[in-house]
Amino acid sequence: MSGLSFLNSGLLLFTAATVLPLLIWLLAKKKPKQVVFPSLRFIKAGQEEEKKRTRLKNILLLIIRMLIILLVTLAATRPLLRSSCLKPSSSHPPTAIAILVDTSYSMDYVEESRSDLDRAKDALKKIAALCDPEDRVILITSEDKWNRLHAQIYAGSPPPELIDQIATTYTPLPLQNMLELAEAKLAETQLANRELYLITDGQKQDYPSSPKTRLNVINIAPNREPANLSCANARALPQLVEKSRRQTIEFQLTNHGNQPREEVLVKVVLGDAKVAEKFVALPARQTVNQSIAIDLRQDGWQSGYVEVVDDRLEQDNRSYFSFPFQLSPRVAVISGAQGLPLSLRSLLNVYTGSGGSVDRLVPSQLNLSLLDSYQTFVFVGAAPYSPKLRDIVAKLGESGRGALFCLDGTLSAEYRSLLAGTFGISFGTWQSEPKTISHVNPHHYTTSLLAGKNIRYNTLAKYWKLSGTGATTLLSGGGDIFALAKDNFVLWNFDPSDQHSTFLLDAAFAVFAYRCLEHAGTLIASGENYLLGDTVNASGIVLPNGQSIQLASRTHLLEQPGIYSLLQAEGPAKVVAVNTPLQESEFQAMDYKGLSNTRLLGPNWIKTLFHTRLGHDLWKILLAAALALVILELVLVKSEELRPATAVPNPATGSET
Repeated sequence: MSGLSFLNSGLLLFTAATVLPLLIWLLAKKKPKQVVFPSLRFIKAGQEEEKKRTRLKNILLLIIRMLIILLVTLAATRPLLRSSCLKPSSSHPPTAIAILVDTSYSMDYVEESRSDLDRAKDALKKIAALCDPEDRVILITSEDKWNRLHAQIYAGSPPPELIDQIATTYTPLPLQNMLELAEAKLAETQLANRELYLITDGQKQDYPSSPKTRLNVINIAPNREPANLSCANARALPQLVEKSRRQTIEFQLTNHGNQPREEVLVKVVLGDAKVAEKFVALPARQTVNQSIAIDLRQDGWQSGYVEVVDDRLEQDNRSYFSFPFQLSPRVAVISGAQGLPLSLRSLLNVYTGSGGSVDRLVPSQLNLSLLDSYQTFVFVGAAPYSPKLRDIVAKLGESGRGALFCLDGTLSAEYRSLLAGTFGISFGTWQSEPKTISHVNPHHYTTSLLAGKNIRYNTLAKYWKLSGTGATTLLSGGGDIFALAKDNFVLWNFDPSDQHSTFLLDAAFAVFAYRCLEHAGTLIASGENYLLGDTVNASGIVLPNGQSIQLASRTHLLEQPGIYSLLQAEGPAKVVAVNTPLQESEFQAMDYKGLSNTRLLGPNWIKTLFHTRLGHDLWKILLAAALALVILELVLVKSEELRPATAVPNPATGSET
């Protein structure tokens, strides 16, 4: 690659001053009108002879002076010569260099006993070794917290211990954000020569459309054949027939590689103890559903993880789970009727099992002491409204608990007002036109098992006309809402005793009702499964490492996978499982073709660092040449001054004068 570039190209404008000696010479060359006297003819003849002899010298001096101005001006522009025929330069001018390090968790992929992050650190150290004290280096990673502390402008090179401290993050910044920070830091250096590099494993991500500074990509894992395994979606299967301490954990395993894997070890850890393990076979490029049965030793929150043993990338090997278990739950049913609807009574018997109990209470029996005696509260029909009822509902909400409300067409205005305030809705009129359930919320705990399933019997005949957006819709159809949830409160906007509602006869209703009872129970937290980057609300939180934090703002950003305990001002703590998004598990190579102002460097990327290293700085040569011309000019001028006068022949006498 050959070429000529200028560090101070703006000074090229002053090369126009080269013509100044020529202009002066042309203006001074104007001849006056000549009158030759006979007595001066012999002097005229001598001058003509002298002019012929010195004309060449004058032209030579003019050229020398023009070249001196040109060379000095070019030297000020700092020209750099690049040529494949020349040996690369051993130095470079002061350069501002920003290095972006991809620290997403896929950089922890291990190959040949070393991770991609280790290779990235080696590349950083090689770059640091080539930096001069006059250079300015900016180091930026994918972690926002790290950048706020360490993304500074370093003179010469960043400290070696800082490079060693770099670690991967589960919530990487978008590359666009990293690039904006880098360009702002480069501008702060006020150096004309700026370079921008990205060290990455080549994983596909969103690149900026057109960076201001050329982005040079260093791929430290080219031509990779991934062989990663991941585990996801671990959850406890509901016990819909008879409760027991034998619990089945379901999960998904994915082989992201191109080769099948035999006898892969999978284990289940409950609390701090390994409780089960098995070997499975995983076909290439496929996801399989697996399950393991475990024994629960006690009631309460059950939390742990399923882990596939794989040394390639450990960050996606675990899938955390948390679920409540009460072998013999006690349910309080508040109703003004003499009996319970058959569909609801049978479900409550299954939910409580042989050791639990279902106690029917009338509103007059309500008091706050009952909150400690029952795990689940169910309000059926139009129970007579009383201030105690409002107090119980308010106390359940304050303590992070919930309740299940089953409606009928005889709700009083006070009761509807209580429900409207609890769920953020407005009541219309009671409807008796059968409608079909057409939407099932796939994201909520109560309906996630129903989403995508074929519900054969799916009509509801009697319901209230509801409006409002204060709660999460669980079931709906034909513009009407049939079930709502807000926090741990669940509202069934249909009459469970109506014989014309075919949904009550479908198996999907049994699953839905069971999950609603769990969700409204003492131990259930709404949306107990979270992903990294989500935000939770609590008065305090216990992190996976056991650290307890009081939250002044009542919000916390989840940044590490694991099991968290959410502390409430009143009531029991809620246990949530936080898992890692798996977009980094499936390796997809980035296609750099067509990216604007972005260049993928080859295996010998080290030789392309500091672009001006391949150019020879010519300013010293140009100044030396200008100095030589100045000396030559002085020699010519002095030689002219020291030359003896030449005798001029006298045409009258023929002798020299």
